[in-house]
Amino acid sequence: MSRVLLVRGGRLGENSGLGRAHQSIESLLERALVPQWTKVGTIEHDQVTGLIQRALRRWYSHPRSVAKISESTPADLIHITDQEQAHLVPKRCAVPVVVTVHDLFHISPRKIIGGDVTVSVGDQNPGIFRRRDLKMLKKGLDRADMIICISESTLMDVRKMFPGKRTALVRHQIDTEYWSPFSNPKPRDLLGDLDSDSKMLVITLGSDEERKRLNFAKQVISSLPDDVSTDINVIHIGSEVKLTDDQLLAALQSAEVLLFPSASEGFGYPPAEAMAAGCPVIATDLPAHNEIIPDSCLLLPTATQDWVDEIVRIHSDWRAAGGVPRHPSEELMKHVDNLLSPKSQGKSLAEAYNEAMNK
Repeated sequence: MSRVLLVRGGRLGENSGLGRAHQSIESLLERALVPQWTKVGTIEHDQVTGLIQRALRRWYSHPRSVAKISESTPADLIHITDQEQAHLVPKRCAVPVVVTVHDLFHISPRKIIGGDVTVSVGDQNPGIFRRRDLKMLKKGLDRADMIICISESTLMDVRKMFPGKRTALVRHQIDTEYWSPFSNPKPRDLLGDLDSDSKMLVITLGSDEERKRLNFAKQVISSLPDDVSTDINVIHIGSEVKLTDDQLLAALQSAEVLLFPSASEGFGYPPAEAMAAGCPVIATDLPAHNEIIPDSCLLLPTATQDWVDEIVRIHSDWRAAGGVPRHPSEELMKHVDNLLSPKSQGKSLAEAYNEAMNK
């Protein structure tokens, strides 16, 4: 067995994207889903408050701690689990160091044209402290022996910014057993007053950030024929209502369709989790979420009538079935299981580790 030492900064919870991604890697290693690899430990620290305290911890004490431990670690490889901690890559290290990059939005700010909106990603005008921080992150990524990317879109960005750097593609995982309507079913009535089981359930999932293009989803819904619009119930999850974990499961397992018109995603958890729950998806044909969504579920980002027509078709099928709940799409569930299951991620991670060892 080869050994890996995981490294991150503050101990982020699973309610944050980076915290969730780190926990999934720890879980893979602890469940022996990364073939021939085991975890020897994790270097991290408690969250601290106060700008000065955070700067001292981030720029000085934590990097020194990581560098010191790296000098005598029994690990065969060190894995820094997100690009916001790339400054922790030791300047001299006896073992290979890999860094996972979820996106380069903050390190390389830009504007993305996503259908009917131009979205600014990353801080276009960072302050003096953040500029120093970004400089350190770039230098850390340059020192890394390998950069692991979570999407092909991010992979292309990394290769452009760090030409010649060794890279690997390791997508995030989806806990397919958790989302499955067969292994973990949740009844629709958990939605309570938010729902009416006499109507076809349509959902959106995400914040009200401009890049999520919730206004486009609302435009599509307002353009539906009257006989359809009066027959559906739309729940805007995250932007207008907050659901418990069980309610979210019930929504994804019961909805006839998830509308996901987002202009920009680092990965795109909502459609992946919806498909794992057997829920049909209509999403924009844009990077990076179009990498993990079948072509049959993708539509042009501004083709309003195409979106309307697809909802009308789904509604017609729902009415023809007597308004009963749809059968879970086993095709979509299988698609996610093949591409994004913990087993699939563990296999890809082991391949990346082995490649980094063969430098």
